[in-house]
Amino acid sequence: METILAHFGNPEESLKVIHVAGTNGKGSVCAMLHGILTEAGYKTGLYTSPYIHDFRERIQINGEMIPKRKLSAIAEDVFSFTDTLPERPNQFELITVIALLYFSREKCDFVVLETGLGGTFDATNVVKKPVLTVIMNIGLDHCEVLGNTLTEIAGAKAGILKPGCNAVFYPSGKEALTVLTKRADEIGAPYIIPDLSELSELKPVSGFEHFKYKGHSYKLNLLGKHQMRNATVAVEAAGILKKKGIKIPADAVKSALAKISWPVRMELVHRSPDVYIDGGHNPQCIAAVEEFFRDPRFAGRNVHILTGMLGDKDYRTMTGILKKFSEDVYFFRFPHKRAIPEEKMTDFLAEFRLNSTDNPEETLRRLCNSVPKNDIILCVGSLYMTDRLRTFFFRHS
Repeated sequence: METILAHFGNPEESLKVIHVAGTNGKGSVCAMLHGILTEAGYKTGLYTSPYIHDFRERIQINGEMIPKRKLSAIAEDVFSFTDTLPERPNQFELITVIALLYFSREKCDFVVLETGLGGTFDATNVVKKPVLTVIMNIGLDHCEVLGNTLTEIAGAKAGILKPGCNAVFYPSGKEALTVLTKRADEIGAPYIIPDLSELSELKPVSGFEHFKYKGHSYKLNLLGKHQMRNATVAVEAAGILKKKGIKIPADAVKSALAKISWPVRMELVHRSPDVYIDGGHNPQCIAAVEEFFRDPRFAGRNVHILTGMLGDKDYRTMTGILKKFSEDVYFFRFPHKRAIPEEKMTDFLAEFRLNSTDNPEETLRRLCNSVPKNDIILCVGSLYMTDRLRTFFFRHS
């Protein structure tokens, strides 16, 4: 990465970067911060992964995807150089270089940069002097790369912390926070942890979540208590930026949270019956889904679930959580090299009393046409499935 970026004049050095890592919630908080800075009048880049329908979703400025012409031109510049290198960069490294070049050439005021995996050895960690770092909730995921304990995983995420650079830490459990705060203290990185005792949930307003934090009320266009907790991180991050002299009106924060749109994050795509799509694919995400549907607003309503999970994920724990609030669960047996092995599938389906489907689109269509209008349909799990169902739904709804 350093060699490639040096060839192009180190575009990352000209950017004011908010660097975001974490297991869960980092995409949502990136979208919030991008929205806040955009609402405040700044030209703001956003780099995230993965994409839902269009690859260009990963590289945006003020909500607009990188134009195809500019993507092609920058990619050609990058590939013409990397093709001469003895060792070819991986795909994520190449995309990261393209994004940094685009943001630099477009003279962005700020860039919200999401890590791909971990932190220390992530391609985005070429940014040596971010204006702010954010580390979201930490859980057990990608253990084969990052480690098998929260301590190891938190250590990997802590790699984005920089001396003297302010940080915001999501209030994860004690084990992860101990690692993060110790590292921050070692390198002299001032940090804030949102005080969730000052977060109170208010009655939803016209489809928005509604909450109060530190005396200020906010409407949030992302659903679930977990998103309110994520929003406290964005609010604290905006506060730090303001203390650095960056003008962010209070109305910009409120407006951004009320306008935010982030696909397949408890996304309500249909009414009567209500159909939600969520790309949660680890136990922490699925626990947040259960928390959402345990809310009194859903009392007395049956939930029908269409899910699909990869075999290298903790699919048994996740399925157990889903079964706590639904007896009607359909499991998509999708063709994928990382799918649950067929020799394990039969016993798995029987143990959890699951219905199986090879055609999730048809199953979704049938459920929409057959369940009572007051019931709920939840499509949740691997992005391989949820992205596919979202595409199908908007084409045929």
